[in-house]
Amino acid sequence: MNFSKDTIVIKSLTNTLKTDKLSHAYLVVGEDSLYSDEFILSFVKAIFCLENKDKEFYSCENCKNCNSINHGNYVDFYKLASETSIKKDEIQTLKSDLSVKSFYGKKIYWIKDIEKMTEQAANSLLKFLEEPEDDIIAILSCKNISAVLPTIISRCQQIKLVGQSENIKIEQNEDLINTTNEYVKRYMRKPHLANIYLLEKLKSKDEIVEFFKYLSMEVSKSYSEEKVSDVVNVSKVQEKILRALEDLNGNVNATLVLEKFVFTILLDNNKLEFLTRG
Repeated sequence: MNFSKDTIVIKSLTNTLKTDKLSHAYLVVGEDSLYSDEFILSFVKAIFCLENKDKEFYSCENCKNCNSINHGNYVDFYKLASETSIKKDEIQTLKSDLSVKSFYGKKIYWIKDIEKMTEQAANSLLKFLEEPEDDIIAILSCKNISAVLPTIISRCQQIKLVGQSENIKIEQNEDLINTTNEYVKRYMRKPHLANIYLLEKLKSKDEIVEFFKYLSMEVSKSYSEEKVSDVVNVSKVQEKILRALEDLNGNVNATLVLEKFVFTILLDNNKLEFLTRG
């Protein structure tokens, strides 16, 4: 992933790595979830990488720590994410897991999309942030900082990302845009028929991949344009899009990925009005 647009942020984090003055809590704000996720993982690997002797914003990708993080099973790195809402009992479970002393010096926990937290969960997290421990680093991430409690924001060092994932940069395809807009309009009236329409319009893998990349770009754009009135709904749609892109990258049958997407959107009664242009 190319983080060149966030060089200033990387220089700042590199300085904290070199001086061993890492904050006890970071709040990463970025409109593009894919980009933010990759940035956070790169930062975590820079902290734990066994070959990062110079303490740069760097990871070798070959040592046992980097491999464990990439496979999601590094013992001192915890990730909390939810398709719906993050509840108080999940925060309490996380606290319990973190209470076990690290064998390797530091523990890092990452709570993704903290705007999804219930009020009770946010208050529970706040108490945790108010009493930081030297060997624990919190990384919180969100797309919409206005949905985060000011008291949580005040206890974190903010990292504002401006870069965007290369995976969602696509040429303007008017046919695709028209198909997507027509699907959303039909979905607002008759969701079942809208799904049939979309499945008939998008047949090839290339078309389906481009469709999901375009949707991801539009969701990210909607945050900056203040078109979002229901953050939870938009976050749920975003999660489904990202999961579809992950499946496609994993060579899952494209038609099956599209069918799963439209079925779960309908099943969960997600709203798509925010994707309409104008």
